[in-house]
Amino acid sequence: MLTPEDNELLCRITGQNPMGQMVRRYWTPALFSHELENDRQPVRVRLMGENLVAFRDSNGDVGLLQELCPHRGASLFLARNEECGLRCLYHGWKFDVSGRVIEMPTEINNEAAIDRVQAVAYPVQEAGGIIWAYMGPEEDKPAPVNFEFTNYPESHLVHTKMHIACNWVQCLEGVLDTAHSNYLHSDTFKPAANSSSDYRGDSLVVDRPSGDGQPRLEVENTDYGFRYAAIRRAIAEEQDKSYIRTTLFIAPFYGLFAGQKNWGALQAFVPIDDENTMLYFVRYNLKQPVDDTERERQIAWSGLIPGVDIDDNFRMTRNRENDWLQDRAAMEDGKSASGLRGVQVEDAVIQESMGPIYDRSTEHLGTTDIAVVRMRRLMLQAVRGFMKDGKPPLGLNEQIPYERLRAEEAVISQDTAWQDVCKLGQP
Repeated sequence: MLTPEDNELLCRITGQNPMGQMVRRYWTPALFSHELENDRQPVRVRLMGENLVAFRDSNGDVGLLQELCPHRGASLFLARNEECGLRCLYHGWKFDVSGRVIEMPTEINNEAAIDRVQAVAYPVQEAGGIIWAYMGPEEDKPAPVNFEFTNYPESHLVHTKMHIACNWVQCLEGVLDTAHSNYLHSDTFKPAANSSSDYRGDSLVVDRPSGDGQPRLEVENTDYGFRYAAIRRAIAEEQDKSYIRTTLFIAPFYGLFAGQKNWGALQAFVPIDDENTMLYFVRYNLKQPVDDTERERQIAWSGLIPGVDIDDNFRMTRNRENDWLQDRAAMEDGKSASGLRGVQVEDAVIQESMGPIYDRSTEHLGTTDIAVVRMRRLMLQAVRGFMKDGKPPLGLNEQIPYERLRAEEAVISQDTAWQDVCKLGQP
C-alpha cells in the first residue's frame, strides 16, 4: 500500500504538481492524425488539466494552442481555420501553428503590437497516425517518438481511443497486472484445449496455452522502466513446460502486452486531468496490411465500436450512472462472466468503479501485484529525484531503442530461462 501523501504525489498531474511537471518532459499523445483536416474545424484537446485546441492549417501543418485567445480570452475552438492560421472570432486576431500573431486587424500600428503578443503553443510531431505534443521546457525536449508501430504504414495499424473517468495511474496499473486476465477476461482468453481461437459474435476468443490463474512473476528493471515475465503452468498435455507472457512498462504511462501471433500492441494512458484519462490503444500487424474485416474484428474485441460503445467524444456509453450497462441476465445464464463486452471496456469499467482517484492506503496486496508495486516505486523515485536534484525523468537520461521494444509470449521447457527466448525489451 501507499501512504496518502505518496498516493497524492503519484497521481496528481495538474498545475504545478511535481508528477505533472515531470510528465510534461515526455512526448504525449494528443489526438489522432485523422481527427484534423486542412482548414477545417479545430478540435478541443485537454492534457494534464490544460484546455487546448488543435488545428491543421492550409499546408497540412498542425498547431496545438492554449484554448483561450491571449487578447481577451475568447475560445479559439470557435475560431476560423483559414489561410494558414486560426482567426479568433472576437476581434479577428490570427495565429499560426507556432502561436505567432500574423494578423491584428483591430490595431492601427499592428506591426509593433504583433511582436509583443504570442499565444501559448506546444511543439508537435506526427508519427504512427498520432499527433504527439511536448509540453515541457524547450531545452529538455527529448528525441522524436520512435515506437515500433510508428515505423509501420498506417495500413498496418488499428487505432482506438477511449475516455476513462478516473485517474491515469489506476488505468496504467490494469495493463501491468497479468493475473486479472484469467478472471475479468475469461470470456476472451481461453485455455487452448477449450477454445478454437475463432471469432465469436462480437468478441474474439484467444487461445492461451495455459489455464493457470496463479502466475509467478519475475521483474527486471530497465532504462525505460521494467519488463516482467508471468510464468504459468502449461496445459495438461505439456506439463513439463511453462507458458511465458512478458509485459513492458515504459515510463511514464505506456504498457506493452503480448498480442496475438504477428501482432504488436501498445497502450498509452494519457492524463486528461487528475480524474480523467484518455486511453490510446494501438495494435499493429507485423506482416501485412489490415483489411476492413480484420480491423472491425479488432475494434469489436476491444469493445470500442464508434456510435455503439463510444460517442463522438470517445466517452463510453457505459458509465456509473447506468451501472455500466452490466448484463446480469447473461451472467446468470452462463453466457458472460462479466456481463460486459470487450476487453478494453471490461478494464475501463473496473478502473472507473474504483473511484476518481483510488486511495491506495486501504489496499491489501498479493504476490501477483509486484509489477504494480514496481511501477509505483520507480515513478515515485523518479519524481523525487526530479523535484530534489533536477534529475532527468525515467527513460530520458539514456538513448533507448524504443523501436525494438515489444512484449512477447512463448511456451518453453522449465529448464530454459525465459530471457533466452523473450529478447525484445531486455535490459
